[in-house]
Order: sequence, then structure tokens, then C-alpha cells
Amino acid sequence: MNTFLKTFFACLILTFGFLAYKFFSVYSYSDDLVVSKNNPVFGTHHNLPEAPSVEKPATKPVEPQKQNPDDTKQKNEISKYSHKCYFYSHNGELILAERKLSMKPSLESALNVLLKGPLITETKKGIYSEIPANVDLISVTRIENDIIVDLTSNFGNGGGSKSITNRVKQLSKTVKLYEPNKKVYLYINGKEVEYLGGDGVYIKQPLD
Repeated sequence: MNTFLKTFFACLILTFGFLAYKFFSVYSYSDDLVVSKNNPVFGTHHNLPEAPSVEKPATKPVEPQKQNPDDTKQKNEISKYSHKCYFYSHNGELILAERKLSMKPSLESALNVLLKGPLITETKKGIYSEIPANVDLISVTRIENDIIVDLTSNFGNGGGSKSITNRVKQLSKTVKLYEPNKKVYLYINGKEVEYLGGDGVYIKQPLD
């Protein structure tokens, strides 16, 4: 009898234990459970498939565009403009001189080129200017058909009557390159010139 009861209670305990295991194992499962090879609930599983790896396409480094030297040279040439004025050659004749500058040509820029005088390379060829050094352009005034060029007083310094006549002619010819149909008047320090230089050379206005 005791043996039967012991066996019965043992079977009963095992039955309740099995039912309790099934109950708790089912209701403790969560849909949010993450299954991995090293999941502590399921242990280590070596047969679970690896997630497929997506290879990123290799990006080709962008190389900086090389600038064509010919394009740069052409661009620089396009941005240069011709500025012209008159100087004298070794034989005393007026000749046309040219400068390449980045600014667009105008009478004002041409007069500034004229007042700066010839380049060293030009003077070696006998080219010269009758206009003294350090003469500054004060203003260029346009009044209907007239052009008034106002210069500083040292325009009349030095040289004899021939030099004075030649520098006025040099100035007039340069102005007429840009304003061929207008009359040119010479002013010194804001006043119209009648006589110029130490010899008192008469200046006919408008200039020839």
C-alpha cells in the first residue's frame, strides 16, 4: 500500500510539473523575441543562416578638372584691350604706339598711356616723347562737339619752341584717335592755354 501511494504521488507530481512547464513555456513567448545564434534563451545555434550582406558600390573619386593652358591663354588675350597713342620715332616722325591693358579703351586711358611715355624697349629703338615727365591728367571734359583736356602745369616745362609745338601736336593726334570729329582744347590747371613754355609759344585753339 505504501509503495502504491508513493508511486501514485510521484506520478501526480511529474504530471503537474509537465503541465506547468508547457503552460509557462507557451505564454512566456514573445513576438518581439530576437532570435540569434547567441540568444541566451535558445542557446548557440550554428545552423541559423547568416543575414545576407549588401555590398555598397565602390565610389570612384572625382578628379579635379585640369585647366587647358590654351584656354587660359585665350581668356587672357580676350581680356586685354588695345590702347593707342602717339610718340616720335628716331627720325622725328609721329608713330603709333600700342599698349595691351585689361581695361576697355577710352580717351582717358590713352592719355594716361601717353603721359607715361615710351617703354624702355621702345626708347632703345629711338622712340621718344616730347611731353615732359610727371605730367598728370586732371580731367577730360566733353561739351557737345568740344573736348577739353586739362593737364598740370609741367606740360609746358623745358624744351624750346619746337619741342612745345611737337608735344601739343602729339597730344592733339592722340585725342583725335578716339574723338576724330570733335574740336580739341588744351587747358592747364583749369585755364585755357594761350601761350606755353619759357619762350611763350602761341597755342592756337582748338588744336590742329
